[in-house]
Amino acid sequence: MTKIQRCDMQCAICGTTSKQVVLMSTNTFGGSPDLDMRPPEMKRSTLCFDIQTCPSCGYCAPSISKSAGELSAVVNSDEYRQQLRNPDFPNLADHFLSYSILKVNENNHIAAAWASLRAAWVCDDSDNSTKSAEYCRRRALDQFVKAAVNGQEFDAPTGTREALIVDLYRRTGQFVEARSMCYEGLKNNPEEYLQNILLFQLQLITKQDVACHRVSEVDRSKSI
Repeated sequence: MTKIQRCDMQCAICGTTSKQVVLMSTNTFGGSPDLDMRPPEMKRSTLCFDIQTCPSCGYCAPSISKSAGELSAVVNSDEYRQQLRNPDFPNLADHFLSYSILKVNENNHIAAAWASLRAAWVCDDSDNSTKSAEYCRRRALDQFVKAAVNGQEFDAPTGTREALIVDLYRRTGQFVEARSMCYEGLKNNPEEYLQNILLFQLQLITKQDVACHRVSEVDRSKSI
């Protein structure tokens, strides 16, 4: 069961108190995750609770009450304000992308990448947001690459990073890069289930398939 609670939260940027929804518990018993690690239900439907937004200053964060350091200037910057209300994206995607801008400013490229990927998921769920979803995935890719260059660890089993990046390349139609990353991931000798995911991705890449697929499809593909 998913449980939420409405709480009074004081914004760490402007001090305004507002009602925010806090996710207390959920589960992932409702099926298979997507290849880009989007979880199944019931957690799949809690995406809107992964980010809070101050109604006064527009500060976006998983918890707007936690210390924001020196982010006030970024929140008030033109780049941030334009993204916060960018009509090319659903509102929730704007909020995730705004948070991504804050994380880039802190050189936290892993967090920036995940925020951008969550924005892509929001776009996936919205009508006529294909281009917006692609933009978000390309932004996530850029941040994951920068994270690797800066030595920021992808905290997951060997091969997971490559499997995710392969999916981002494939979903954005960058098939040469996707195939190359597949082979790189396979060379690292990941766990068998990750090897199978990468091999499945190679099938999709050969077909130039840019659609969303789920991990549950991997086992089925082996029997075809």
